[in-house]
Amino acid sequence: MIIKLTSSMLRLNEFLSYCSEINAFLKTLDKEGLQINPLIDEFAKKYEKAIEVANRARSSQYTELLKERDHRRDESYLAFRNLIEASSHRKDASIVKKAGNVLRTIKSHGWSLQLAGRAEQSAKMASLIKELSSAENTELLAALSATDWYQDMLDDNSAFLQLQEDKTKAEASEEDYDTFEVYKELQVCCEQLFDSIEVLNRIAPNEKYDQMEAFINDCTKRYQTLAKTRTTKNENAKEEHEA
Repeated sequence: MIIKLTSSMLRLNEFLSYCSEINAFLKTLDKEGLQINPLIDEFAKKYEKAIEVANRARSSQYTELLKERDHRRDESYLAFRNLIEASSHRKDASIVKKAGNVLRTIKSHGWSLQLAGRAEQSAKMASLIKELSSAENTELLAALSATDWYQDMLDDNSAFLQLQEDKTKAEASEEDYDTFEVYKELQVCCEQLFDSIEVLNRIAPNEKYDQMEAFINDCTKRYQTLAKTRTTKNENAKEEHEA
């Protein structure tokens, strides 16, 4: 007999972990000749779909990464810009002149472009990079020992743009799942699978069904204990807080 699990006791990640253990066990078990195979395959499909929904690349997953890379390109832009500005105060007149030429280019694209919105900043960075990459400006940057600083700015800007492109592609490829329904389908499929194992084992007893029942019961007991332990801790914490 299979112990019934009240899935509502479990958090979503716990329920998915529970299903993961059962799915992994059933995959390794020799099921040749068993009538349960179609239901096991259906359970595996429902589980994989639930995992896909749980892990799919929503825009929210990119938010923090984009923020970090945007900050990084701001920093490399400021480092490059400030180096050129510092060079304009050197004692060597030829260095001052070269730095002044580069500074004019930077200012023409927005001295504080790092403060603009991401789309505007990307547009201004693109035009600035296009101009600074000319043969004449490349020579000026080399003379100012600014080539590595400029390369850092290029790399950090490219990293941001690549991540933004990845985000757009991921969003475009997403299926519009009803998340609640996906998890509900997995739960129902799980219950149907367990009921079928029990029924089939009564009709045509088989050692493999016994193994399935034993493994499922072991999983159920462990996860029930996990849920009960958490509930007890929460209740104790609430009592301490109210005391």
